[in-house]
Amino acid sequence: MQMGEVQDAGGGVTILGLLVQRSVRLVSGVAVVLAVGAVGCVSGPRFHRVPAPLDAAMLYSWLTQQQEVTGLLGNQENDDFSGVYPNAMAAICFIHEGDPARAEKIFQFFDAQLAREYQGPHVGFHQFWSARTGAVHADTDRWIGDNAWLLIALNYYHRETGTKRFETLAQRIASGLISLQDSDGGIFSGYNVAGLMESKSTEGNLDCYAALVDYPRERARVHHWLTNEMWVAETQRFRMGSTVDESALDGSSWSVGALGPSCSGTLAYAEAHFLTTDRSRHTKQELLGFSDFIGKERIWLEGTGQMIVAYKVAGMSSKAERHLTELQKAVIWSRRFKGACGLPCFTSDPDWKGAAEKIFVPAQTWALFALWGFNPMETPDQVGMKEGDRN
Repeated sequence: MQMGEVQDAGGGVTILGLLVQRSVRLVSGVAVVLAVGAVGCVSGPRFHRVPAPLDAAMLYSWLTQQQEVTGLLGNQENDDFSGVYPNAMAAICFIHEGDPARAEKIFQFFDAQLAREYQGPHVGFHQFWSARTGAVHADTDRWIGDNAWLLIALNYYHRETGTKRFETLAQRIASGLISLQDSDGGIFSGYNVAGLMESKSTEGNLDCYAALVDYPRERARVHHWLTNEMWVAETQRFRMGSTVDESALDGSSWSVGALGPSCSGTLAYAEAHFLTTDRSRHTKQELLGFSDFIGKERIWLEGTGQMIVAYKVAGMSSKAERHLTELQKAVIWSRRFKGACGLPCFTSDPDWKGAAEKIFVPAQTWALFALWGFNPMETPDQVGMKEGDRN
């Protein structure tokens, strides 16, 4: 590991004109390996030979220790680069585990930025910040997906606590998303430094559908766009977006999470096109999981966690358990926190330095959701929709 590593800080992947936003743009300052000297943890520069377990308490412990004094979590271990989406996911985990004070620190941070981020014609939180200083990366996009996930977390907080403490924050995010809704019901992707991003992403609109529970008319229009413009009935799949006919894994997993078991037919498409076997660069074990895009051989560990949640929503518990067993093979020990472990983003072929070796917040949170049997995209009108076990 080199001191002062710099990793790809790009805003996304462009495929045939559609900006596919991903929570994988990371910047690392100085990486320091701590000598912990405990069984299963770091001992000097080498890991202990005891395999790391897929243990919810140990994964959650890492998440709590990753939070900085600003309230934000760096996207990956020993990293200052911090995304809105990963922090929203962490907030949901904190609330789920009865620790709303940690979630409140995240919400307080963004509430303090509200006046600046929501002034002028281009509204919405920028995607990326410094976890240590709280400074914004002002050249990053105001992507609808990240903002929608922050609203999902706020909605969950308000339901679970019975308070409306961050109601203004939630309302401003919702109004910003709705202001981007097109005449066909789809919501534009947000803003970049050049202005409006006129593509419409299936992923981002699934996020918005799950987020806009208090806005039934606008939400119904998003549903219409998804099911009439993006759904391909012949192959049981969702297009990636308005400018890309190809599909991505989260079009399958998140459609089941957001829209419910009625979309579970698309899981067979995911199995046919994204299921792959790869060897973890870090643990050296071979495992079965899901890639993020067609043609990729690596396993996207965050996305595999999403698929496990989708299987559970669809009532396919046997498949969920099989993939949990496989996910265990990619768990690594923390280099920073004693007794903690977790998952990187990929098994191999990383999009940036460290993506196959450092614990990554979104992969960690989706693994926790999978272990808990918890669907963060579930809305009040979806409760009780789970189908029987169909394996």
